[in-house]
Amino acid sequence: MNGTASRKRGWLVFGLCTFATLFILGIGAVSSDTQRWLLPLVGPIMAVQVVTVVQRLHDAGRSGYWSWLTLIPVLGLVASMGINLLRPAPGAFAAPGHRVAQGLGYGLLAAFAVLCVLRFFVGAFWIPSGSMKPTLLVGDYILVPFTDAADLQRGDVVVFRHTTKHFDFIKRLIGLPGDTVQMVGGQVVLNGTPLPQAPLGAFTEPYDRQGPSHHLPRCQAPAPAKGGDCVKPMARETLPDGRSYAVLDIEPNGFADTTAIFTVPPGHLFFLGDNRDNSMDSRIAPANGGLGFVPFENVIGRVSRVVFSAAGESLGDVSTWRDGRNWRPVE
Repeated sequence: MNGTASRKRGWLVFGLCTFATLFILGIGAVSSDTQRWLLPLVGPIMAVQVVTVVQRLHDAGRSGYWSWLTLIPVLGLVASMGINLLRPAPGAFAAPGHRVAQGLGYGLLAAFAVLCVLRFFVGAFWIPSGSMKPTLLVGDYILVPFTDAADLQRGDVVVFRHTTKHFDFIKRLIGLPGDTVQMVGGQVVLNGTPLPQAPLGAFTEPYDRQGPSHHLPRCQAPAPAKGGDCVKPMARETLPDGRSYAVLDIEPNGFADTTAIFTVPPGHLFFLGDNRDNSMDSRIAPANGGLGFVPFENVIGRVSRVVFSAAGESLGDVSTWRDGRNWRPVE
C-alpha cells in the first residue's frame, strides 16, 4: 500500500475486478450449487481493488483513507472511476510518512483475508420468518458450518435449499432415510413411537410487525391488540436419543397437526419447523407451497449458534438488538 499506481493501471485493475465480480455473481445466480465456493472469491477481488485505489490516490497526491468510499455499494463504483480520473502529482506522496496508515491497512486486509478463508467453511444467514420460534427468532443472525447431509442427526437445525424455490430454508431435521414420520393431533410419531412433549408454559412476544417483511406474529386466539402480548403454548419435545428442544403449538387441530404416514426415501430428509402451526415444511407437498422430502444435495449446513439478534426491521438498527442472544448456541 505504500506505492503508487498510474491511471492506466487503475483502470485496468478496475475493469478486471468489475468483470470478475459480475462473472462470479452471474454464475452464482444461475447455479446455486456454486455460490458457496465462488462468492468468497469476491472478497479478495475487492481487496485488490482497494489496494490499487490507495495507490492511485497516492499517485494523485491524496490520502489513501479516501479509498474507503469504494466499499460503499453503488457509490463505490462512482468513487473508483472518479479516483482513476485524478491526474498524477509526482513527488507528492512520501512513503515513510504513512507508516501508521500502512500498518492499519495491512492489518485490516489480513483480517479480511482470514474472513474470506473462513467463508469457504462457514456460512452466515439471517432469519426472516417465525417458522423456527422459539429456537430462532425473526432477526437472528446465525453461523452455519457447511455440513454433508450424511453427517446430520435427528434434531439438528439445518439450512438447505428449498426443493422448488430459489432460496434457502431453515428447519429441524426429524426424519432420516427409512424413517416413518406422522403427525397425530399435533404430536410427532417417529417410526411408530410418539415423541413425548412436556409443557413449558407459554412463549410470549410483542404483537408487532417483525423484520423487513413487517409480518405480524401468529398468536393463540383471541389475537391481542397491537403492542400487546402474543401468547403461544410451548412444550419440550424429546427424540428417542434423549435430545430435546422447544416447540410451539398455536392452535389445537392446526392445518397439519394430523397427517398421513410419510416414509422418508433414500437420499432424502424430513424437516419440521419448531413453530408447528406456522411452518410450510415436509408435511406439505411442494405443489402446495411446502417442502416435501429434501434431497441430500440440497443441504448447506448445520446451524451452530446465534451471533446476535435484532428485533427491529433491520440488522443495522443496534437499538433493537436483543439481550441474551449474543453468541448463543442453538439446541
